[in-house]
Amino acid sequence: MSSVHISPEGPECEWKEILPRLDRVARTLAAFANGVGGHLWVGITDDGLRVGVPDARQVIADVRSAGELCHPQPVMNLRRHRDGGLILVEARIEPVRPGPVEVTVEGAQRVFVRDGSSTRPAEEAALHRMRRKDGPTRARLDKRTARVLSLLQASSPLDQAEVARSASMSRQAAKRALVELVQADLAQEVQGRRYSLTPSGHRKARGSSRRGSD
Repeated sequence: MSSVHISPEGPECEWKEILPRLDRVARTLAAFANGVGGHLWVGITDDGLRVGVPDARQVIADVRSAGELCHPQPVMNLRRHRDGGLILVEARIEPVRPGPVEVTVEGAQRVFVRDGSSTRPAEEAALHRMRRKDGPTRARLDKRTARVLSLLQASSPLDQAEVARSASMSRQAAKRALVELVQADLAQEVQGRRYSLTPSGHRKARGSSRRGSD
């Protein structure tokens, strides 16, 4: 049985069987740095099968090279893990405050964030929050807004009408809750006026779930 603990893919974790192009690796590193940090694991398939890497030294060198495409460069801790007869590589990326961390894409500086287990370009509201020196707001949520937070954790992205229906509240109440979550950097608007949690939102939702089960 493996002694190496690896979290599921999500806002703070991504698996790669092999590294893609360095510019795409840089987008993932920057997205973690623009959120709450994260872990990039190399040597794991999309299905979670641990296959290892043939040359850990080269993988580590390539991840470092990808980090050099980020501006400013995020702080990374790179490690080899022996898992039975396999070698896995872990890159732990620290959050950067104030941000954002940018990546040069086709001659332009772009900002990326995590959206669930994916990396995508940041919206303007997210850029504004990243530039705050104090990082995300430490929000105290009322019961209605906390319910919407839990709903987005369980099933997202959702639009305003879907939130209202699933949370058994009016559309106006759903809108107020969504606005509060966005302002607190716990939710973000994605394509089609739908909402999903930010990495900070996922972390807060997990913390709330643990306290509720105590």
